[in-house]
Amino acid sequence: MWRLGRGDRSFWIPFLIAVAAIPSLPRVVEAQTMHRSPHIEETANIVGLKGGPLGVFNEGERAFGGAFSPFYERNVVPGWLEIEAAMAFGWVEAESVIAFDLFAKKPFHVGEGINPYVGLGANLSIIVGPEETRTRAGILWTAGSYFWFRAGRWGLDVEAVYLLLFAAGLTHEVSVEVGPVFRF
Repeated sequence: MWRLGRGDRSFWIPFLIAVAAIPSLPRVVEAQTMHRSPHIEETANIVGLKGGPLGVFNEGERAFGGAFSPFYERNVVPGWLEIEAAMAFGWVEAESVIAFDLFAKKPFHVGEGINPYVGLGANLSIIVGPEETRTRAGILWTAGSYFWFRAGRWGLDVEAVYLLLFAAGLTHEVSVEVGPVFRF
């Protein structure tokens, strides 16, 4: 017959803690659902096109232009984490820019029609100038909101973006982007 010795009692401590935690599982599930979007079934995916003015600041110099970017967003952890991939096309004075962004977003679902968010991620920019083409990596910060028309599938994305590009000196890019979005 098998008997527990003194050394085997360490098994029971984690087991008893786990059993004691079972009654609190409904509270955990309730806490997770209270932060969910009221339209979670509709926001698994979002596609859109946004664009606007762009300002570039580097070592006392500044230049202005514009950019637009198609994007795709996927809801990864409902109510907590979204991943967005975007490809931006921009122009600043005599240079053209093609940028690739991949960043995580934290949504704040305040209602069915308004969904603010903040985001952080990586950027890779290819800058095509009249004399040379160069590639820069950077960090992107964003804050904005989706505004859904009649709580439907179509809406408007409004966001402010700050991009820090690394090169011989730091380059700062600031833009405000607006555009239509569709969720499915």
